[in-house]
Amino acid sequence: MGSLFHRVVVVHHLRPLHLLHLSAAGCTSSIVADNYKMNSIIDMIDNENFSIISQAAVVTNLMNIDNDVELNEILEDGIGDEDDDETSFDNNVELPSTFTNMEGTNLTIDENWIMTQSTSKNDFTRELGKDSFKDKEELVRAIKIHSIRTHRQFELHASKRKRSGYFEITTYTGLHTCLHYKLSQDHPNLDASLIAMETRHLIKEQPSISIPALRAEIVENLGYTPSYKKVWVGKQKAIEHVFGNWEEFYVALPKYLGALQKFNPETIVEWCVSRSNNVDEVEFRRVFWAFAPSIKGFHYCRPVISIDGTHLHGKYKGKMLIAMGVDGNNQILPLAFAIVENESYDTWDWFLSHVKNHVVKDREGICLISDRHGGILKAINEHGSPWLEPRGFHRYCLRYFINNFYDKFRNSELKALAYRARSQNQIRKFNSIMEEIRKLNPCARQWLVSHPLIRWTLAQDGRRRYWLLTTNLSEIFNSVLKGARFLPIIACVQLTFYRMVHYFEVRRPLGSSSQAHGDTHTPHVVVKQVALMAKASAHSLRSFSREKGIFELITQRGRNVQVVNLEQKTCTCGKWEAFKYPCSHVLSACAKLSLNSWQYVDRCYSIEYYYATWASEFSPLPHEAYSPQSPFNELLPNLELLRNKKGRPRSTRLKNGMDIKEGRNVNLCGICRQPGHNRKRCPSMPS
Repeated sequence: MGSLFHRVVVVHHLRPLHLLHLSAAGCTSSIVADNYKMNSIIDMIDNENFSIISQAAVVTNLMNIDNDVELNEILEDGIGDEDDDETSFDNNVELPSTFTNMEGTNLTIDENWIMTQSTSKNDFTRELGKDSFKDKEELVRAIKIHSIRTHRQFELHASKRKRSGYFEITTYTGLHTCLHYKLSQDHPNLDASLIAMETRHLIKEQPSISIPALRAEIVENLGYTPSYKKVWVGKQKAIEHVFGNWEEFYVALPKYLGALQKFNPETIVEWCVSRSNNVDEVEFRRVFWAFAPSIKGFHYCRPVISIDGTHLHGKYKGKMLIAMGVDGNNQILPLAFAIVENESYDTWDWFLSHVKNHVVKDREGICLISDRHGGILKAINEHGSPWLEPRGFHRYCLRYFINNFYDKFRNSELKALAYRARSQNQIRKFNSIMEEIRKLNPCARQWLVSHPLIRWTLAQDGRRRYWLLTTNLSEIFNSVLKGARFLPIIACVQLTFYRMVHYFEVRRPLGSSSQAHGDTHTPHVVVKQVALMAKASAHSLRSFSREKGIFELITQRGRNVQVVNLEQKTCTCGKWEAFKYPCSHVLSACAKLSLNSWQYVDRCYSIEYYYATWASEFSPLPHEAYSPQSPFNELLPNLELLRNKKGRPRSTRLKNGMDIKEGRNVNLCGICRQPGHNRKRCPSMPS
């Protein structure tokens, strides 16, 4: 045998030292050489059910993304590859005996856990199932797994052979029989590094997988229950191994975004950085980007933008802000993105100003839908804001608004009435429901009317929403990006780029094929109109002015009277103005006059506009050698956002009624057993 170059020693009663952390020449990762770990991002996109996520479901919980292609487990070539220099080193790992199958812990035991007494190296290697390992990582993993599954500790030496390049176990000195001083459901060798190795394939397939799910996988495979924090750290290590290093990705981000701009002209990137005394280093604060095809496509979409923010869950905290549009087929068109330090007036004002300057530009009359975050309200309500009338129109997300109302009064009946009130198209119906609310709780009605009715009611909002009531559009894309929010920063940008490429590639042929078949309007509006035509045939109609197109209609179901004015394009039901396509009453009037009702459908629903929305193309990015020079010599992450607190990472999301899961038990009053209040506020209690 050749000389032994690297010597690994595993002994008892020494402080644990993880073999994965051994230093070795040639182990530095190259972000550029790995092409930003791009294959993992593309895999995430290729394995999605695109027909589901591409729809802009205006109703909650309609999206269900399935990963129906099983991804191969990642194989890495050489964490800790060793040189052939004759430099030896000693490393110590504690492998104590921790048989912890305590009564009541429900730990799994199978025949692989049967204790055997290996007396030689050959016996031990037979138990392992192999006697040589391609790298140090494989060796350490095999030893740790064997120790965990057999509940044993042992001492052995291993070294790397010069001739084969493989690690081999050279000596085995037998078992130690002393017990660990403390019984536990955890195992000392089940550390974060091993957890990372055991869960990489799950992380690659689903980066957003929960910590409890990972812990359940460890319990099932190894029979021990590691702590939440240990699994969380292991997940971060696995993410870094699969997708790359956080800090190195900050350095690579400017060059990557520069490549996007160079090869996709008119793509917008805006930076906000903090410069230190060292002119070569700048610290990251914010970045905004918007792709040129999205900017061009928005001109042909509905004049509505939904905005929202979502948390980043990786090594560094932060927020991703998103602006979203909707095409004529009710599909989302992501318009702009930003990564910022938090949600505040400064960050929202910075983001919205770039959306206006680079996406909306000179287009007037845009309706902006958002929640009632204080930073958003302050940025929008500033004097001269382009989002205020007459240049623009700001409307509240109605789900957020009603859930704020529920948080205030905690009454399910009031909440249901408020939902009905905000959804009414006719003022008489709105007023009737508001009167019911007043009778139940005058303070609740007063709270509702204290907020501008134009911002939260359909009956009085000026018909600017195109029936888009909530920020679900942004939330849908947030859920699509959920996996990327756990990844290094450049992976977030890559995922938005490749997802947009996917959107345009799928939808562009649909537009061209529809034009070739002579279709004039999108499937979304065609289905709606066909359903309304069937309803229109049941209405009774009386003409008042055929020249001006004024008719009185009596509905069959409710015997309600509606007035249609074709010349002014109005109907007293309010739906024509709200949806921007004819209601059943208008269709009935058009049939009476033998008019083509499609002339009254808004142009944004036409195939011509749909095709124009998705007509632009993206260009692929060549080798990084062709990328432009980075505008910064070295971009550093914002250390204030580093997650370094001990203990279990806590969620920073402020939950409200929108986060209540269906099927969860409702809290009932301890006296009357009714929902919506507690003992102190029970109406049956004597005053």
